[in-house]
Amino acid sequence: LNFIQNNLNLCLTISISELASKCNASTATVLRTTKKLGFSGYSEFKYFLKSDIHEKNKESVDIVEIINKDISQTIKVFQQNKHINEIYEMIHNAKNIYAYGTGQGQRLMLQEFARCFLNVNKNIIMVPTSTELKIMKKYMSDKDLLFIASWSGKIEKYQETLVNLDVLGIPMISITNLNNNELSRITKYNLYFQSTSIDKDMNINDSSYLTLHLILHLLYDGYTNYFTLK
Repeated sequence: LNFIQNNLNLCLTISISELASKCNASTATVLRTTKKLGFSGYSEFKYFLKSDIHEKNKESVDIVEIINKDISQTIKVFQQNKHINEIYEMIHNAKNIYAYGTGQGQRLMLQEFARCFLNVNKNIIMVPTSTELKIMKKYMSDKDLLFIASWSGKIEKYQETLVNLDVLGIPMISITNLNNNELSRITKYNLYFQSTSIDKDMNINDSSYLTLHLILHLLYDGYTNYFTLK
């Protein structure tokens, strides 16, 4: 079985006697092994191997197609954002810029986003948890700016804080997956990325944060170009 696992394509073409020879075993041993695995014989086992490899190749192609569509849709939605120049101006004029990610993946992407903005002399203050967000809201003013990145857009853990920030007139920009969600409804300015790789059983993101990283990169590049051309 170890030999078969490491030489799948070869095992699709060789006979039972050839496989036995390569494994230093008898054909009877190979046959008994396939039967212990639940197959009627070696022929059915080979058919299973062919089907399994075909399905894996099919899944690989499908994943590439999904990622490609996610990237294309993310770029398209960004280009169609009617408020993008307003967002650039808000970043430029903000006294303080804060960034809060609702999960570890979002925080990592925002940290890279903040690192890029140091190149244009913009210091983005990372807010590590919802508790710190609640504390820091007391020091925010309507001259500041808050980015909130969330995959799901669910806000039950920090809804009260967001409502308070909205009442205080703190400008907020949500960055969420492309769907109708609570976070995007409560913020005036929204940026969307598309991520369709979802674990349906766990209802969580089953992929990398590729398109979240992409939307943040597009925002940084767009900001630098906007003020270069202005």
